[in-house]
Amino acid sequence: MQTSDQAQDAVSIVELKKLARSMLPSSSSLRGLILSEPDCLPKEEVAIKLRVYSKLLYREMRAKP
Repeated sequence: MQTSDQAQDAVSIVELKKLARSMLPSSSSLRGLILSEPDCLPKEEVAIKLRVYSKLLYREMRAKP
């Protein structure tokens, strides 16, 4: 159960999920990871995850022939 403070600190990643669905191939590990997340996360968690997502994106881009 979320307190009102937790709900206010939550960030929706629904738009990020839409972007992942439309721009990343179905074989992308990053796409699978993003789509497996809940629609809302605490803002501190989102900040950490975005750093990881960006590293994975660059890795996938470099691996692309």
